[in-house]
Amino acid sequence: MSESLLRGISLTLLATLGIVLMNTCAKMSSLSYGPVEMVFYRGLVALLILVPYMMINRPAAVFKTRRIKAHLYRALIGNLGVGLVFWAYSLLPMADATALLFASPLFVAALSPMVLKERADRLRWAAVLFGFVGIVLIAKPSVEMFTNPASLIALAAALCVGLVDMALRNLGRTDEPLTTVFYFILTGVIVSAPYTLLFGSPLQGDLLPWLIGIGIFTALQQVAKTAAYQHAEASLLAPFGYSAIVWATILGWIFWKELPTFSVVIGSAVVIVSNLFIGLRERRAQLSA
Repeated sequence: MSESLLRGISLTLLATLGIVLMNTCAKMSSLSYGPVEMVFYRGLVALLILVPYMMINRPAAVFKTRRIKAHLYRALIGNLGVGLVFWAYSLLPMADATALLFASPLFVAALSPMVLKERADRLRWAAVLFGFVGIVLIAKPSVEMFTNPASLIALAAALCVGLVDMALRNLGRTDEPLTTVFYFILTGVIVSAPYTLLFGSPLQGDLLPWLIGIGIFTALQQVAKTAAYQHAEASLLAPFGYSAIVWATILGWIFWKELPTFSVVIGSAVVIVSNLFIGLRERRAQLSA
């Protein structure tokens, strides 16, 4: 294994841990704050960290773009997804919410033939269907789901994440990743500010560290993820993102004494295998093109 690939893997594992820690802080903060408020404080703290980092390590041109409409679309869908993610974590055990969010690559695989005009063969569709069987095992759909739609909220969040991934495929051809991150977080602050400032809960000293933690870990995982892709291709690093289920299980046990059920474990394995199969076929297709 090359040193560059090893660094990429290490940074991906760090970014994944950062995402889970961000969601842990959001789950803690949800005791008093709603998703919109958490999006606001997340963005505010993250910008205070990321903007100086970008100015020191990147030229001023990193803030410039000619594709403001594309950034606005990505930012609106992305921040909606973040709000739904925080909402899902406030309602579900850590491992369950994390596992359901693994559906996002399945949504990409299912929608990209229509949205991105990519070709999809029978094996790809079979893998998508197999993956959604895993989602069914995790969500355990029933009539009660519509009175307590926690799993549906997590799947809506996964759909938003998938839509963002498809938008990033397009934006990544022209703009630097940190440019996209900057406009994504800035838009989230602007959109969530009116509600938070007018109707939000007052800041509470005991929960303030958790609110700040959301922003700190947001900045950490964004920088780590961006750096990781400078050392290795995304397709090689993607499998290590599934370490999130391990971190989520550990943190769920530490803070809430939660352990995933057998159906969640089996469903997670099915979804991960399905995603890995789809990713491997896409990589082979790219190499043979």
